This record gives sequence, C-alpha cells and structure tokens, in this order.
Amino acid sequence: MKYLLFSLLAFLAGSLSNFALSPWDNIFILLFSFPLLFLIFQNVSGTKKNKKRILSFIFFGNLFLFGYFLFGLLWISSAFDYREGFAELKFISIIGLPLLLCLITTPGWILTALLWGSRPQNCLALSAGIITGEYLRSFLFTGFPWNLFGHSIGFNDYSMQIGSIFGFHLSGFFIILFALSPILFLKRDNILLGTTFFVILPIFMFYGYLRLTAEINFLDKDFLIIQSRISQDKKLDSNEIINITEKLIELSKTDKNVDLIIWPENAIPIFLSENEEIRSIIMQSIKSSESLLVGDLIIKNDNDVYNSAILLKKNGKISSSYDKVHLVPFGEYLPFNKFLKNFNFLKILTSDKGLSKGISYDPIDTPLGLTRVLICYEVIFPDEILRSELRPDLIINISNDAWFNDYSGPYQHFSNAKFRSVESGLPTIRSSNKGISAIIDPYGREIKKLSLNEEGSIYSRLPQKIPETIYVRYKNFIVLALLFLYFLCYRKI
Repeated sequence: MKYLLFSLLAFLAGSLSNFALSPWDNIFILLFSFPLLFLIFQNVSGTKKNKKRILSFIFFGNLFLFGYFLFGLLWISSAFDYREGFAELKFISIIGLPLLLCLITTPGWILTALLWGSRPQNCLALSAGIITGEYLRSFLFTGFPWNLFGHSIGFNDYSMQIGSIFGFHLSGFFIILFALSPILFLKRDNILLGTTFFVILPIFMFYGYLRLTAEINFLDKDFLIIQSRISQDKKLDSNEIINITEKLIELSKTDKNVDLIIWPENAIPIFLSENEEIRSIIMQSIKSSESLLVGDLIIKNDNDVYNSAILLKKNGKISSSYDKVHLVPFGEYLPFNKFLKNFNFLKILTSDKGLSKGISYDPIDTPLGLTRVLICYEVIFPDEILRSELRPDLIINISNDAWFNDYSGPYQHFSNAKFRSVESGLPTIRSSNKGISAIIDPYGREIKKLSLNEEGSIYSRLPQKIPETIYVRYKNFIVLALLFLYFLCYRKI
C-alpha cells in the first residue's frame, strides 16, 4: 500500500511540474513537486543494497518523469488529427514518447542512487541525476530538449538572463537546488545551506537586472514579419493554394518599403523552387520589398526533397537558400528505416526515404545581414547556432504551428526562440503560421509580438546583436562545471 501511494505521488509531482513552464510560468510549483520526489527517494533508500536502491530510484523517478512528459507533450498528438489512419500513431505519441524519454533518461536515476548519502548531498545527487538525464535526451536519437527544467526560468526577463552564462541545461541544475530548499529547512543543521539554495533564484534575477540596464541599438535595416492563420487542413488541400497565396500577399502590404519580408515555414503548399513563374507573380505582387524569405520544399538530385527556406529577389530568382539539418523523427523522416518500415502503421507517416537532411550550419546572406535560419523545431537546439565558425547577425526562425492545438506546445516553441537569443546574444525574428510570431532582442525580450491565432504583420527595424555571451565563448565549460558539481556530491557538506 505504501508503494502504491508513493507511485501516485511521484506521478502527481511530475505532472504538476509542467505548471512551471510556459504558458503557466509558475516556477514556485517546483517547491512542492521536487521536495515530494525527494521524500519518496529518502523513504525507499534505506536499504544498503545498491541494486535495490537503484531499481527503486529508476521506478519512482521514471513515474515522476512519465507524468511530466505525458501532460507536457500531450499537444504533439494533435498533429495526427489531419490525416486518416493515424489513430495508432496518436496513441503512440501520447504513451510511447513519454516512455521512450523515460528510458533515455534512466542513467540519470542510476547516478542519483549511487550518489545518495546525507540530506544535503542528496539534493546535489538528485539535481545532477536529472540534468544528466536531460543531457542524454537532448542528444541521443537526434535529441529532444523540449521542456527542460531550466526552461522554468523563462517566466521572467530578468531570471532567464543567467542562460547567457550557463545555458538552460546547467541553469536547470541550480533551479532544482532552489526547488529542494524546503527539504533542508526541515532540519536545523541544514538551514544555512537551505537558505543558500533558496536565494539562487533571487541571485539569478539580480544578475538579470544588472544585465538588462543596457539599451538596445537598432540598425538602419527594417523588415516585415507575416503571421498567417491558415488551418492545417486547408494547407493540405490543393484547392486552397490560390487563396493561401492571395492571403499572404495581402498581409504583406504596407506603406513602408522594407528590406525583407518573412513568410512562415512552407507558407504555400507547392514547390516554389520548381515554379519560377509563380515566384515572379508573387514578387511582382509585393510592392513593399525587393526580397522575400519563405519556407519551401526543394527538390535536388531528382528525388531528394529538403525542407528549406529560400530568399527570393524581385525578379523571382532564388538568391540563396538553407536546407533544414535537424529533421523531425517520424514526421520528416523514419529513423531506423530498415527495421521500422516493416510496421505499416509507421510507414504511413512518411515515405521510405522521407525528407533529406541538409549539410550546412552556416548562415546565409540576406538584406538584414548574415542570417542563421532555423526551421521549426531546430530552434529548440542550443548547439544549432554554435556549429558554424561564422557568427551571424541575427536568427530567423520560420515555423508552421498549425499542426498543433492551442495547448502548451506553441507557447513553449516560442519560448525556445527567446532562449536562443539569451544564449547567443543575437536578435531573433520569428514568423509562424498560426503563431506565435515576434521580434526578440538579443536579451530574449519581446519587442513586438502577434499572439496565437492572431493574423497580421509586424514591422520593425533590426536590433543590433551584442558581443558573444559567456555561454557562446565557453560552451565546454558547462560540461566541466557539471563534472565539478558531481564531485561535490561525494563530499560531506
């Protein structure tokens, strides 16, 4: 009976932890959920047998994360509502994805069990184990760093500035220590350390306050972001192509002559790269700019299809393009194709070949400067911007969030764009069908924004980038710092 109660409490604690993230942004819920998980671990760790302790930590830890992933990623299942025959896949996305992520993060719980000792030491052990699991799920099997616990500092412009030093993985380590501070207050000998952990968040905010005193300089370059509100069923209907094109052209009208107009990912459901006549008609219809950046599918080598962004000039010619490098598993390609293609219900997601992967992480030249284009969920990966030796002047993220419902997904997708600006010191321009579109300054602050399901455009001049952040310069420091914190776990505090 005791273990059944612990199981329910672990699942509840993980589920409630989602309220620390966007769109709720209630970080203080972690002051309840993590101490509850800690007390469960403390109760089941009494055995001196490491094997039994490890198995107990894996079981209850993964129940915690299963609740966290189940409710935090529920929005993904709505993408399967737009095609027939996807019922099985919808169920797999709801149950299977959380189970897979739990499996990938399991080594983190093993580490926590091995480091478990005195109460202060256990706080470090729990935090280190969770962050280890987050690193693993961020890189294994192409990675999925969605809803990191470090993302909870995005509730405030001041608090998230610490990401410019630590990034959002290691920031999560400290936030978990903050969340565990109530545990230390339960014992008089640990009150001082508990207070130290509790002031982590105020220290983060104070650093942010100091960092945000600088003013943003705007360059003499301007642009127009377009946010359409075209449902996914219409985008899949070939009869709607003309209506969609006319709507985007209408939204692009402005009394200003801008350097660049940005349309969302795969804005028009045709192969623009193969239709020079249609490109010319579009550019002739747009009177307010000589250049248009738009999402498109590009065919190369006869049968290789890429999810791309193309830069169109006034004559309809393509002056440059970027091919998406980080493809969505099961959505844009079928991983482990030779094995999984035998399952017909998986095969219907994509063709045997799927989309092809781009090869270059380099920014492209646009009228706004050297631009790192990130397509859709590429924006959730911090390293995508750091892989090139060329430092861009800005980030442009184009997306189509019409695949998903109005639950937490689109809000969290947008938050990730802000996190990339904080880490890199670069402004981000985001254009998404359905939303959320915005211009974000190099500190991650929203300058202008179009809300979810709002249709319209945003005009702005380009914020100037700031010098490289500590995170960019010393990204390897994150790993070294984490190893150092592991070492602390072996010491008595």
